[in-house]
Amino acid sequence: MRKLCLVMLAGVLLACGGTTAPSDTSSADSTGDEGSSVCVEDAASCDDDNECTVDECDADGCVHTPIDDCCVENEDCSQGFQCESGSCTEKVCGTAGQEFPEGLVELIHDDGVPISSVVEAGFAITDDNIPMGEAPLWEAVAFELERPARVYGFRVYFSELPTGAETPVSVGLYPDFGYNGFDFWKYEAYWEGNHCSGAITSGTWVNYAFNSPVELRHPGLVYVAHKREGAGDALWAFDGTTAQEDGNCGGWADCHSAWNMDGLNEGVSGGQGFYAYNGLSGPLPNDYLVRLLVEYDEPLPEESVWFESTGQAMGGQLAFADYDNDGDDDVVLPGPTLMRNDAGIFTDVTAESGLNNVSVSGPGVWGDYDNDGCPDLLVFNLSGFEGDGLLRNNCDGTFEDVSVASGISNAQTYNDCNGAGYTHAPTPAAAWLDLDNDGYLDIYLANFNCWSNYSYFVDRIWRNKGDGTFEDWTGLYGFKGYNDFPFPSRGANPVDFDQDGDVDLLVHNYVLRPNQFYKNNGDGTFSEKGLALGLGGIESRFQNMYHYGHTIGAAWGDLDGDGDFDNVQANLAHPRFYDFSDKTQILLNDGTGNFTDNQGDWSKPAGDSGLRFQETHSVPLLADFDMDGNLDLVITATYDGRPTDFYLGNGDATFELKSYSAGIVLRNGWGVAAADVDLDGDLDLATSGGLYRNRMDETRDYHWVQIRAIGNVSSNRGAYGATVTVYSGDMQLIRHVQGGTGQGCQDSPFLHFGLGDHTDIDSIQVRFPGGETVEYMGPIDSDQRLWLFEDGTITNTQP
Repeated sequence: MRKLCLVMLAGVLLACGGTTAPSDTSSADSTGDEGSSVCVEDAASCDDDNECTVDECDADGCVHTPIDDCCVENEDCSQGFQCESGSCTEKVCGTAGQEFPEGLVELIHDDGVPISSVVEAGFAITDDNIPMGEAPLWEAVAFELERPARVYGFRVYFSELPTGAETPVSVGLYPDFGYNGFDFWKYEAYWEGNHCSGAITSGTWVNYAFNSPVELRHPGLVYVAHKREGAGDALWAFDGTTAQEDGNCGGWADCHSAWNMDGLNEGVSGGQGFYAYNGLSGPLPNDYLVRLLVEYDEPLPEESVWFESTGQAMGGQLAFADYDNDGDDDVVLPGPTLMRNDAGIFTDVTAESGLNNVSVSGPGVWGDYDNDGCPDLLVFNLSGFEGDGLLRNNCDGTFEDVSVASGISNAQTYNDCNGAGYTHAPTPAAAWLDLDNDGYLDIYLANFNCWSNYSYFVDRIWRNKGDGTFEDWTGLYGFKGYNDFPFPSRGANPVDFDQDGDVDLLVHNYVLRPNQFYKNNGDGTFSEKGLALGLGGIESRFQNMYHYGHTIGAAWGDLDGDGDFDNVQANLAHPRFYDFSDKTQILLNDGTGNFTDNQGDWSKPAGDSGLRFQETHSVPLLADFDMDGNLDLVITATYDGRPTDFYLGNGDATFELKSYSAGIVLRNGWGVAAADVDLDGDLDLATSGGLYRNRMDETRDYHWVQIRAIGNVSSNRGAYGATVTVYSGDMQLIRHVQGGTGQGCQDSPFLHFGLGDHTDIDSIQVRFPGGETVEYMGPIDSDQRLWLFEDGTITNTQP
């Protein structure tokens, strides 16, 4: 017996929209046959010898009215229906067609040579050696469509067929579920049909042609699949090639065939217990002989693609700031590596800035901790063996390492990571924010876990004393400390969510732990309100424990145009655990500071906000890329082969997937950040796969304004935590100045507002943290950059 290593029927497409479907072969005839337009008193003289019409005589002559659902022969009925007792009824079997139109593209993974099946090969799984061919088993093949397409059907090569000539042999086309290459949504098919077992033959190709093509308007994964109920049922053949020479699957795209045993939800494999809510599933190293027949749309013309790759390399964590105060955004990448922006061209200035000779390594986030107008750099490290540190901007293009002098540290002795020798807490992200409204930026270090035993590390909070040094606030003033159970933090995301003038903080956590939300009480203390306000995750109980989400990244923005901050939480959710895992959430603020998820439950893969389910959603970004006044959404997905999703926002907290039109071709993405790097008015996108230049403004004449808030009275110089509101006609648009977005990313401090058709601005309000709300009255012209000072000064030139 060969053991296979471990690594849904609804939605039948009915012809004519109902359970019966006569073909349109008869029609009303108001004149009758030639020479019979005048009839006698009864209808007999109007008889047209058609059993499917009612023949009548009226003042205008003979009238022949079709009888609904009437038929004489099978040919009178549409595909999948047969004529019985004068009516078209759905066939028990034989609902699929046999013929395809010419000119289709055939998608093929197999080599065309059938050599075996799961029964012949003796495949078995789990420590109980369960024979795959004897238990209920789904067999499936994944096809990744490269462009929008119409699917006309598929070909299947059966190794076995069930006995009984009238036994239906069903196969369907199914949506993807998670984009892992082997899980599909088996509960609702795009199309499902069958042949009678006696009408087809094993050991040959069998066509399953659709009555009408299935339109798939966005590229991505689809699956051809069938369910074998057990021994004696239909079985597919597979070829002799495997993804790797050792007979196993390698990378994500190496294996295309898959299996799912939906009756096997738990057990033991390799000595380890497993749980799979939707049934144990996995990839098959061999390729089933199954082929998909499609008609692709023509490729998009290059000029119609919204984003253009510049070829400029970026990094998995990236933060924008104008470190040299020349008016354009520079970027820091992991290293730290400093890339200076000169008119949209980036140059590595790490060496000349002195960043190649500092005591710390890793990515960083920008913050002007000493209020001298030059952004400084906080560098953090995930290794567990190195510390985090602070690099002071000397305002001359160079940096000074003040890590030791500042007092900031992430050293620890309470967790060596299962004997690995960790000396520091691993830090995947950090954020700048003014916790106590004293006008100086403080620091939050989000600390993660030890992978080998899933033990966690305590987050660290460092308060800026205003003299270049920091004091430890960990465990004080409402923050968790060493005596509290720690959570594995993935990121920290500050915002003044209730617009009361003090900055609050969302900390997103991994390993199905609830997120924490520290509400600023305005008196130097904080209250943790994550679950109470709806930001902690959706509680699910499993095995006597409460579970929430794997929130990797989060983003704040007004998604529904009501003037308050909503929240996007990107959650990793494994298909096998989806019954107790949160999907990516669109959390809407009701105006009182309470949040409700708009994505909905797991009754369908796609959320009510329009987001498709990806297993490994990672870092979200909200920005108005098309400048229509609505925030758009980019979400990366980690793991090999997983695509980044680009959504256009509709302004009502719903989105439309437009990755194909966007042209952002990024797999296994991580960090993203937005900035107008070429100063043309629209936002460009920096990703781990490189820099993309936005070209959407070339096809529409929309307007914009970019605003840099500057504290010069009582708030911090960079105005981190400020809320800016732009009023233009019927538009009310809000943004916030970021101190970090989680996962080591940071968008431009120049806040971008798309104005649509509006050419001027009525007024702008800035609520400075710890200060007053300052109003700048219009009319103010659009299509320019503005610097707004806390003292009420406004300028459109670099100060």
